[in-house]
Amino acid sequence: MRLHDMLLATLAGTSAAGVFGFPAAASAQELVSISTDPPDCAVGLREVLSLGELEDAGTIGVRPEITRTRDGEFIVASPENRGQLLVYDAEGRFRRTFGRAGDGPGEFRAPGRIRPGLDGTLLILDLGNRRITHVSPGGEALEAVDVRTLQALDFVTIDAGARFVVSGFGVGAAGLSVSTEVVDGDGATLAALGAVPAEPWIVNFFRAPVALDDRGRAWSAQPGAYAFEAWETDGGGDPVVRLAGEADWFDPGPPQPGAPITAPTPSVVMSLRFAEGLMWIATWVADANWRDNADVTPAELQLNRVLDTMLEVIDPANGELVARMRHEEALRITGDERFVFGVREDDVVPRAVLYTPSLDGPGCRSPEAPGM
Repeated sequence: MRLHDMLLATLAGTSAAGVFGFPAAASAQELVSISTDPPDCAVGLREVLSLGELEDAGTIGVRPEITRTRDGEFIVASPENRGQLLVYDAEGRFRRTFGRAGDGPGEFRAPGRIRPGLDGTLLILDLGNRRITHVSPGGEALEAVDVRTLQALDFVTIDAGARFVVSGFGVGAAGLSVSTEVVDGDGATLAALGAVPAEPWIVNFFRAPVALDDRGRAWSAQPGAYAFEAWETDGGGDPVVRLAGEADWFDPGPPQPGAPITAPTPSVVMSLRFAEGLMWIATWVADANWRDNADVTPAELQLNRVLDTMLEVIDPANGELVARMRHEEALRITGDERFVFGVREDDVVPRAVLYTPSLDGPGCRSPEAPGM
């Protein structure tokens, strides 16, 4: 069973009466259109290192989550390792593991998004146990925050970890929704930042990314749309900005038969990040040659045969498309937001290849603008 299939089964078994009642999606106060003008700038990618060797104590896996700690170590979580996380040094050499499968302290069912703490600690979103676990630099569990009102897939910390913005799937009176909340250190919901009704199929594809901009506003991607909304995190109500556009490369779905193994998924916004006032977006799109590659019947690990990534940089203040590039690999962002990475199969060993992105070209605002 795929991880998102497991999430759908969990949601299907949750009664609407026992879940937070999300409001209907509200109209945004400010609408900003994303420009369709071709940019003069491109996104550059510089390969930094790779993670994963046959002799490691675990595997990089099909769809890992990766972050870098304050001390420069890389932490890898993947469903194939059954609750165990891998630790690599700054040069990409495997060092140790921590965690194990289970429901108790320091145990994980399905470790997902990993965010670094300000003090060298880690915050790990466990999709199976539906909680965020605070872990010491040595891998010891310090405390956990239960997130029960929705099936969270992504989160960011605010107020130095006193609060969290979480995004994922919720079930209310109106059915399945992609929802965003603010929760405190006890897991109590402080604010509901909107809920967008969604079809059940989208659970297996939508990543529900969330990010904070330079003004502390929480941005979320909208399912099945080339659109993004920003919210103030000190309360609910209407979103303050809605950023949307019409892109000829964006496929809203539903998925084609065989997706995402032998056919591409709908276009899926996988990652959001802000740097110097600009929004960086990574979206999975259909590979131009996916029909030829589908005849080979690729393994799940080989998503690169049917998927590319559209990398874009947008100014949310006016919708200007600052930079764009299409990369022939299914890329994700790391939890520390310093790198993007893809997974390759090399001699039957999955390896995560990490890149540093930047704005590249004479038309760019800054030759070394921070990337994702």
